Amino acid sequence: MSTSSSINLSLTASQVIEYALRKLNVLAEGQSATGEAQDRALTELEVMLKEWMPYPAIWRLTESYLSLVADTQGYNLNPRPYRIVDVRYRNSDANDLPMTELARQEYYDLPDKTSNGTPTSWYFDPQRATTAIYVWPLLSSVTTETLRITHQRRMEDIDDVDNEIDVDQEHLSTVGYNLAARLADDYGRKGPHIDRVIARAEQLKERMMDMDRVEVIRFVPETRYG
Repeated sequence: MSTSSSINLSLTASQVIEYALRKLNVLAEGQSATGEAQDRALTELEVMLKEWMPYPAIWRLTESYLSLVADTQGYNLNPRPYRIVDVRYRNSDANDLPMTELARQEYYDLPDKTSNGTPTSWYFDPQRATTAIYVWPLLSSVTTETLRITHQRRMEDIDDVDNEIDVDQEHLSTVGYNLAARLADDYGRKGPHIDRVIARAEQLKERMMDMDRVEVIRFVPETRYG
């Protein structure tokens, strides 16, 4: 028998919720969650996924570009990234030049934020409702120059229980077990079985956080003796 040749497994929020409730033995075989139970679990699921936003997931790394405008310091970013990882200035010859990140205080300490030149630095300003990137120095005239931005995108909201959840395939069980662990108190579930569910949830989450990082290459100086 041949394999499916597909790698498109995904789960809706409704399926993840029922997965979690079955781990808690809340649902019997063939039983489905009520609308009220789904609504309560959906809120917990959304909050949990938003709490996971800070971890550096490789699958959320996204490339985008921003067209520069002459003598312009700041640019609103839409959709709003969670974190900017790297920025390159692409000149009119299509050559990419790495730029240096500035901390907030470093940017505001610049004596002349409107001075002209080739952009070499950037500052990321994430606010609750808006997100912007500031560059320095500023181009006095622009043809085709852009910023090339590597950023971590935000996890998408779940607007309906029929929406697929915005996680990679490898982490579907991680989401299900951790949702079950968070719902255990709501359903008054205790005992050895729940302890195992919680332990499994923590194990899966730790593995997810550890495996889904960008690999770092470090060069260690050679040490000679004698």
